[in-house]
Amino acid sequence: MKKTILILAILVGADVTVSAQNENTTALAARYEGENAVMVSNVEHVEIKLERGELKAKSKVDEEILILTDIGASLYNASTVYHSSFNKLLETDGVTLVPNGKGYRTVKSKQTKTVKSTATGVFYDDGQQTIITFAELVKGAKTRSSHTIEHTNIHFLPSYYFQSYLPIAKSEFKVTFPKNVNLRWQLRGKDTNLIKLTKEEGRNTNTYTWAAENLPRFKVFEHAPDVSYYMPHILIYIEDYTAGKNGERKRIFGTVDDLYRFYYPFISDLNKAPSPEISKIVESLTKDAVSEKEKAMRIFQYVQQNIKYIAFEDGMGGFIPREASLVCSRKYGDCKDMASLLVAMCKEAGIKAYYTWIGTRRKPYIYEETPLPVVDNHMICTVNIGAEWIFLDGTDALIPFGVPPHTIQGKEALIGLGRDKYKIIKVPQIAASNNVISDSTYINLTSNTVKGSVNINMKGYCAWGLQEVMQYKSPKEREDAIKAVALRGSNKYLQKSFDYKAFDNREKDVAATSTFEVSDYAQQVGNEWYINMNLQRSYEDLWINPKDRKISLELDYKSRQKQVVVLDVPKGFHVSYLPPAAELSEDKLWSFKIGYKVSEGQVHLVKEYEMNTLYVEPSQFEAHNRLIEELKKHYKESVVLRAD
Repeated sequence: MKKTILILAILVGADVTVSAQNENTTALAARYEGENAVMVSNVEHVEIKLERGELKAKSKVDEEILILTDIGASLYNASTVYHSSFNKLLETDGVTLVPNGKGYRTVKSKQTKTVKSTATGVFYDDGQQTIITFAELVKGAKTRSSHTIEHTNIHFLPSYYFQSYLPIAKSEFKVTFPKNVNLRWQLRGKDTNLIKLTKEEGRNTNTYTWAAENLPRFKVFEHAPDVSYYMPHILIYIEDYTAGKNGERKRIFGTVDDLYRFYYPFISDLNKAPSPEISKIVESLTKDAVSEKEKAMRIFQYVQQNIKYIAFEDGMGGFIPREASLVCSRKYGDCKDMASLLVAMCKEAGIKAYYTWIGTRRKPYIYEETPLPVVDNHMICTVNIGAEWIFLDGTDALIPFGVPPHTIQGKEALIGLGRDKYKIIKVPQIAASNNVISDSTYINLTSNTVKGSVNINMKGYCAWGLQEVMQYKSPKEREDAIKAVALRGSNKYLQKSFDYKAFDNREKDVAATSTFEVSDYAQQVGNEWYINMNLQRSYEDLWINPKDRKISLELDYKSRQKQVVVLDVPKGFHVSYLPPAAELSEDKLWSFKIGYKVSEGQVHLVKEYEMNTLYVEPSQFEAHNRLIEELKKHYKESVVLRAD
């Protein structure tokens, strides 16, 4: 009798559990109607332990996804785990919960494979990805996956992003650590007020849990900064901990001093032995140079022209530069290797040169606020000549001496001056006047077809960007690249011929030409022709929907553009309507000016633009959109030609 009651109780309890699961599934499906799937929960639990006087850390990650549509079943049939020598994968597991009447049938994932995971632009790294494939996925099914990661270096604890490519019902990050560990954290990104912290105290440990609920999937926008600028995420790090019988406090991170103390051993013993090869090259390069700056320029240009950039991210090899003599003989290296060679060659020439850590514009952090390895991702050489600090990035084969690549404009550079001495300097932003496109178009009208020629002159980042594109192109690819730059009028643009020239001057300017025709462009109404001379409509596609977008608009560099369009008035016609001039400017953003005039049988349209910011912030969207809307209004204007 007791046994029967127990069985009945178990069955009733099972029915209640299944019913609750079904209710929860129904509620989620209703809440996220229109989505293909929802992440029911994503939970990462980091456990930090003290073993034999050393800190060890592991992460356990559990993820559950509910499939809401048939499309979702094909889109989300796999889960990928990324791991490396710093984050060693210990175990993985995955199952599919297939709807089966009132409950679910469990199907074990049998297909798991591990492949090389190479980051974009990286020649070699030790990263791998393990892919778990789920079977029998249908609408209403759930996928569950879990994996355990060992963090092999306590200096590189994981960060956690609370949003994902799917909406998340529950997002949770938990850390359990010994009481003799001083754990610190930073919440970064937007909407961090949605994340709630709870603390639990055990006998020997503390557990902190950061959780958020009902988060929308993050949206991807064009011309946007890296997700770390806006996606809510947490960075955790250990300030110090007690170890050993004497209760010694071991310090990890917390200040820039701590970070530099961690970094300095990577460079402290580099290039101690003299290199006859480097000495010979430097002597040859600098023998008739009249100044330190000229010596540094020649050395920089030598590295640009002779050392090929190949990125490596292999464990600590991603942090430690190689010997300059090895880089010199190999003729290739990553950013740290090029910095090593530049420092060694400049020092050989008697120039003050220093290893420099820097975060590219993909990194939103600054050193004083976030003195952790996540703050930077790049290394360059900085030389000090008189009162001037000059940043040399050997990974850019085209940038002129003295100009930083656009990817590090405005970023902080941590310059290693000695064992306990460093300096933080901000890289300047290059003014718009240094990045100029002068574009001239000459057109004539044959029936409704526009025929003409284009002359484009570029200087600054725009020129070097085009050179980089053209560097390794085939003739057909070069033709297409110039067409992409010269394209105007409509998608009926037909390029008849083209030319391209990169000047061998100090500024490395570029010129391109194209002849073209665009059919069905002009419109005839009675004895009048209507022709819109705005063959190019710069910035038109940068209008922002402020209701949808809360993320900054990012631009590669500040710039100036001057576009001149000259129309030959056909014989037997005169200009009966000329569009009005226009001019508008928004302080600290950008400006435009448009003007028309008639001279000696030609109509001249001159447009000038000046972009004076790298980021249009959400608070500036309204002002930015006013410029775009005014531009669009004038872009619609046409010149009217009437028969005499």
